[in-house]
Order: sequence, then C-alpha cells, then structure tokens
Amino acid sequence: MPAAIGKRRVAIAIVIATALMIFLETASAQTANAIGARGKLLKMINDVRGRNDLRELRIDRSLSRDAVRHTRRMVEANEVFDPANLDAILSDEPWELIGASVSGCAGTVRGVHRAWMRHAAHRVIMLEPRLRRIGIGVITDRSRNICGRGSIWATELFYG
Repeated sequence: MPAAIGKRRVAIAIVIATALMIFLETASAQTANAIGARGKLLKMINDVRGRNDLRELRIDRSLSRDAVRHTRRMVEANEVFDPANLDAILSDEPWELIGASVSGCAGTVRGVHRAWMRHAAHRVIMLEPRLRRIGIGVITDRSRNICGRGSIWATELFYG
C-alpha cells in the first residue's frame, strides 16, 4: 500500500509540473508577442520622431499596463475609442505639461502605426515635442470584429 501511495504522489506531481510548464510556456509566448509588438510600435514612433528632430520616447511600464487595459476594453466593446478618463489614468504619473492618447486597430502592427500617422490629430500627438514617456498596449484579437479577424488593437498613452 505505501508504495502505491508513493507512486500516485509522484504521478500527481508529474501531472501538476507538466500542466504548470505548459501554462507558463503559453503565457510567456503571449507576453513575448505583446512585448514584441509594443517594441515594434515604439521603434516606429521613435524613428518618425527622430526624422523630425524630436527626442525619443521612453516606455513607461505602468502606463503600458493602463494602455493594455484600455485596449482590452475596446476589444470587448468591439469599438475603437480614446479613454474618457485620461486624467485619472495619468494621475499616478509624473506628468506636468501634456497627456494624450491614440487608439486604433488594423491588420498588422505596421498598419496600426500607418493609420495613426495618416490621421492628422494622432500625428500631431505623436510629434508633440514636449512628450517624453509612452505606454503601449497591444492585443491581437482572433475573433470576428470591426477590424477583421486576427486584427491588432493598440493604445498609446503619452505624457510630457
């Protein structure tokens, strides 16, 4: 009897360890994809800012979490909208001069950035010289939605 209990415990431990490894691997892949998309958007915006002789924006991780939350709200509502409570979102941030947001969706990360740059008001925000920090939230939505199955939804929050 004790040998059977020992084997059962080992089997349970193996099942739990395997499940945990699969969960962590999946979570890591999703995190890596989000960070990769965030990094791509940051590079694209900083490239544009550099071509316009503006300083690079630095990522703000807590603001990025806020941007992800807003992006998730848009996906759930199947609607693109700017956050109504930008002052509240930025209340924990050291901003003095300006706070702004840009939201949207497209088929690719580059498509999101292009759409923003073609939109006059969004372009003005991204090229605002007083901005210094950015939070970026990116979600890929594989369901049918207003932007198309597999679309990239993103929010950029800024302060300066």
